[in-house]
Amino acid sequence: MSEKVRLRVGDAVWWDGASWDLEALTGPSARLRRGDQVCVVSIDSLHTAASPDAQQSASDETGDVLTSVRLASLTPRARARLEQDVAVMVELMEPDPDVALSDRLRVKASELGVSVRTLERRLSRYEREGPAGLIDSRMLQPGRRAVDPRWDEVCRQVLTEYTDASNPTRGAVIARTNQVFLEEVPDGVLPSERTARRRVNELDKGRYTFGAAKQRRSVAQRPQGVFGRLQADRPGEFLVMDSTRLDVFAMEPITLRWVNLDLTVAMDLQNRRITGLSLRPVAARSSDVAGVLYQTMTPQRWGSGASADDQPPMVPDSIVVDHGKVYLSEHVASICRRFGISIQPAIPGKPTDKPTVERFFKTLRQQLLARLPAYKGPDVFSRGKDVEGQAFLYVSELEQILREWVGIYHHTPHAGLVDARLPQVPLSPAEMFARGVAQAGCHQLPVGEDLVRELLQVEWRTIQHYGIEIRGKRYNGAGLNRYRGRRSSFGGAHGGKWPFMVDADDVRWVYFKDPDEGVWHRLEWEHATGLDAPFSEDAAAYTRRLSVEEKRFVDPSDAVAQLLSDWSKQQVTNRRDRNLAVRLSAQRAHRDLEEGEEPRDAASDVGVIDLLQHRARRAGPALTGDPDDVFDAYYAEHPDGGLEVFDD
Repeated sequence: MSEKVRLRVGDAVWWDGASWDLEALTGPSARLRRGDQVCVVSIDSLHTAASPDAQQSASDETGDVLTSVRLASLTPRARARLEQDVAVMVELMEPDPDVALSDRLRVKASELGVSVRTLERRLSRYEREGPAGLIDSRMLQPGRRAVDPRWDEVCRQVLTEYTDASNPTRGAVIARTNQVFLEEVPDGVLPSERTARRRVNELDKGRYTFGAAKQRRSVAQRPQGVFGRLQADRPGEFLVMDSTRLDVFAMEPITLRWVNLDLTVAMDLQNRRITGLSLRPVAARSSDVAGVLYQTMTPQRWGSGASADDQPPMVPDSIVVDHGKVYLSEHVASICRRFGISIQPAIPGKPTDKPTVERFFKTLRQQLLARLPAYKGPDVFSRGKDVEGQAFLYVSELEQILREWVGIYHHTPHAGLVDARLPQVPLSPAEMFARGVAQAGCHQLPVGEDLVRELLQVEWRTIQHYGIEIRGKRYNGAGLNRYRGRRSSFGGAHGGKWPFMVDADDVRWVYFKDPDEGVWHRLEWEHATGLDAPFSEDAAAYTRRLSVEEKRFVDPSDAVAQLLSDWSKQQVTNRRDRNLAVRLSAQRAHRDLEEGEEPRDAASDVGVIDLLQHRARRAGPALTGDPDDVFDAYYAEHPDGGLEVFDD
């Protein structure tokens, strides 16, 4: 089933507990009528109730395993086999006017040693489900149980009996379990001694029946809880995605190194709107591409004030991409197949095959990047002298500025955006989007907000009494109560573990889909209460390492909590802490813009002052007093700014 719903003028939609007629679509708004009542609502408010029938169909499939989870379950050998099978399907799907498909199927079936019917079924599943359709379901099944489930239940009861007793031996537990099991199931089959010992160890995990008695009693008392130039007739018909190396240096806030930046964007071909962007100090990965698609399918706000642009969620029909691995990866392909999005590769070695996004990159360089500090030009021949010695921006600050500028870009008239009835009047991307939705009379939305969780990264973990732990961070929530200490039914490379969806750009929460009820649960990081803005994975890793190495805490969790508390009180004490605080400050500023608060200055004043203080400490005696007086005195002795201290 395609996980999207199309809104059309004249359709009946469900809103505010009643059925309404969709009378008109005007950009991000929709006009509804019910008898004599008329109201105007945002399209975003309809995306979870636009089609009750579609919602029911989606709810019927909530128990299905996510496609990304199935792909992530494969072992390296199974993944290599899947890649070979995909190559065969791609070869068969390529048109050949000289040889009929039936003949090619017969030849290929003979080469592979399978029947023609088997190969036809594989091709049908690939056309319907993509690479995931070629996965042998038997490879993902958990290992065959060698113990009667009723024996397991009796063993749990016996282990519980020893909560307040002295430590037993494993042999005593097995003997007691066998006795009770045969009394309840006279015709039952007992496991072998070796198997029984292995099962006792598995069932006793977290109970400490054979460990410290005090700890066992304490645990028991715990609560359980493109080919050619494309033309788009309506918004969302084609989404063009591309990456480029920006012509500006930035400062990596953790290592204080100058870094080049890769920008990945998604652009709606019909109106030139930017629907998502990702800025990374390394080459883009498939997770970054998935993150840009995630932004496209969720509400976004670009810019602030008069230039603010509210973007409703959208599911595109097709995405036009390069032949890079990050765009054609299994992760991206499975996501697109899940949402009914087709992938159309551009012609290799022909950047003009995506002229709109290439023009966007040029406009970005001319109107914004060329005016920023540490601008290095489009090539080495255009680079100035000592570019790194100029003022700088941190990576997070630069991304905030880009998002601000995109809000202005969306409201700037483009010579290439015109209405056929008014060819002399250039339109802005925001105006073109509104006209496109009104003329088409439809807009595609994801059926449910939780469906976009599949675009996040998959992490496999066991569920303990305290929740789960991912890269040193503990998460917990009521959604885990029934699964604490239980072994999952997933097999494959991560047999026995549970899948969790993680956003590397905001590790305050992770997401878990209940396999029984099919609903999503948000699990909170135990220290998330100290953060009021997105907190990235690299910032979390640095915080934990810094707290252990410099402050010598015995418990890293306590160290993280203390450091976050210092940030919230603005009581940072060293250069590294201040550098990370700058990143959090920029993220908070971005959050403020999204909530409609007064925009904050995006310049890196704090970062520059911090750098100068570091130079002052290395160039001479410590300077104290009012910051303005300190820097006046410092520059009186160091007219060049003290850049020589960074020669190493």
